Amino acid sequence: MNYDPVFIATKTDEASFSIYNYFISNGPELGKYILTDGRLPLLEFPERLIGNDDKVLVFLSRHSSKAKVDSITVHPVGNFSGNDIGGRERNISRSAPEIQTAILRKMNEVYSGGKYQVTFEATHHGPESNNRIIFAEIGTTPENWTDNEALRTLFLGVRDAIPANYPNFVGAGGGHYAPKFSSYVLKENINIGHVISKFRMDEISNDEIKMAVEKTEKCRGFVVDKKGIKSAGMSMVREVADQLSLEVITI
Repeated sequence: MNYDPVFIATKTDEASFSIYNYFISNGPELGKYILTDGRLPLLEFPERLIGNDDKVLVFLSRHSSKAKVDSITVHPVGNFSGNDIGGRERNISRSAPEIQTAILRKMNEVYSGGKYQVTFEATHHGPESNNRIIFAEIGTTPENWTDNEALRTLFLGVRDAIPANYPNFVGAGGGHYAPKFSSYVLKENINIGHVISKFRMDEISNDEIKMAVEKTEKCRGFVVDKKGIKSAGMSMVREVADQLSLEVITI
């Protein structure tokens, strides 16, 4: 792969520790590995462990879902409004659109089963960092966290992904699992960075939409789930697009 990832896992998360052990066993040379005893704020990690701001941080983690959705996911991090699952309010970290989209594509390519939903998630929770961050997750039960099929899919998705120099976009609207954006990038030559769900669109202003653009490097514009966004949200997206001379693609 043409990026130099730092994998961060924690012993206190059973899924994280399981994914970490699989990665260490199958790809010890893949990148730098950091194993912690808990979920320390990211900015407390010494620079000597992470490196400079060009490093891509891949957090290996469990995925939680009240609906108990069996899933393998990748997503950017941060909070467009409240911080109900950690991080700072109205603050997001830099996304890595080329890499996270490539991981999603490769996971969909290597997974042939029917049990798991392989998908993006909308941007949510912390931690914050000057680095680009991706969360790579398996959910939602203990059986999933140690399932060799899920572990293999996530591992191969990360190991064999080939980031493409396609234009980068912010996703706006739709549900938390971003099904339209997940399907769209499998057919079209674009990358998705931050994703603002329909739920979050109801809680933000133009400022947060601009922040998503700023934290999605080389952002070309927006991909909008036209059936998953209210008229007020669509108006904000178009206003920001006009102000910043960005494209708007509706799907």
